[in-house]
Amino acid sequence: MLVVEVANGRSLVWGAEAVQALRERLGVGGRTVGALPRGPRQNSRLGLPLLLMPEEARLLAEIGAVTLVSAPRPNPGQHSLALASFKRKQEQDFQEQSALVAEARETRRQEFLEKIAEGQAAKKQKLEADSRTRESQEASGNQAVEENEANARQASEEAVSSSPQPGPSDGVAPLPRSALLIQLATARPRPIKARPLDWRVQSKDWPHAGRPAHELRYSIYRDLWERGFFLSAAGKFGGDFLVYPGDPLRFHAHYIAQCWAPGDPIPLQDLVSAGRLGTSVRKTLLLCSPQPDGKVVYTSLQWASLQ
Repeated sequence: MLVVEVANGRSLVWGAEAVQALRERLGVGGRTVGALPRGPRQNSRLGLPLLLMPEEARLLAEIGAVTLVSAPRPNPGQHSLALASFKRKQEQDFQEQSALVAEARETRRQEFLEKIAEGQAAKKQKLEADSRTRESQEASGNQAVEENEANARQASEEAVSSSPQPGPSDGVAPLPRSALLIQLATARPRPIKARPLDWRVQSKDWPHAGRPAHELRYSIYRDLWERGFFLSAAGKFGGDFLVYPGDPLRFHAHYIAQCWAPGDPIPLQDLVSAGRLGTSVRKTLLLCSPQPDGKVVYTSLQWASLQ
């Protein structure tokens, strides 16, 4: 059974596997709202937790797919202890990673020293071969050739003697704290004192129970979900839901759904503005109204050019 934590009316899913199961098996996408540790000052890419709409959380609870729990409030008196424990663990990780980096650098340094020694030995052999060639060509043994050979041999010996020898590295730059590797949590342990939450009863963590607006939206959400659509919030499009024919990662939304009670009048100005907005973003405005018998009536609106 998947667990959804509810606090102050917000339903959160913390497990990566639970998020995948909701999306692939149950057709519930939600939206990620957590900041990424490597990019906390941006909102183009977000991570866990996953925030569910109240309608999504209630639907999952009704069909028995998840358990809604009300997590206990954090104790402000324990904040300092938790922060001190976090800093100790972070410092321990930094020391361990610094030791591993120093060891890797020393290994790399030894490899470079071996390559340098091999190159110098090859250079020395080449100089000796050149000197022997010149000796065979000039059998008379000119003084100039002997001096050149002596100079070449002396230069080779000086190069070998001045080359750095393998040994412990000194003055290695320490690992900067900005390069510290951190472990990203993909789940959060369920609190021991978490208690089940009843979505039928209004409470501080679940204030939606019994509210007419929530009941209206939920009846429409469930009907569209049972028809196989994916739904997400559509606040910036002037509607209640965006309706997708499949996973939003693969499809664009086809409809902007607005929820209206059967007896509510629809202002003409709102109707015109919603229709124009839907047409400008290439979506169809969908007016949704539940009936007393439980059925939902849908009316789609699109702008048509006058000819």
